[in-house]
Amino acid sequence: MQMTIFYITISFISLVYLLIGIGINEKNAKYLLAGYNTASEDFKKNFNLKKYLLFFKSFFIKLSLFPWLSWLFSSLLIKPDPTKLLVWSSLQIIPFIYLIKKSTEKIWNN
Repeated sequence: MQMTIFYITISFISLVYLLIGIGINEKNAKYLLAGYNTASEDFKKNFNLKKYLLFFKSFFIKLSLFPWLSWLFSSLLIKPDPTKLLVWSSLQIIPFIYLIKKSTEKIWNN
């Protein structure tokens, strides 16, 4: 039962990432894209939103595979379930560190 709930959770996380990647566009970015939605009009005028959204959308669509791939990786290398869950949970932060690093580069290096 616990593993069924965990598989449902992984599937839900993957679906949310996929929907973010598909759903964000130029029209709704002013409401949904953190940082951009609170930026000044001057910043928004000088920001290349199209270029950033290409990266952002691609990142989240690819990220939708990561929960399952990281679970497979954790399952193959680690046997006890509590440790496996801890490793899997810790791995989930890695793509977001990459997102923050690349997003900052894209913002300042238009």
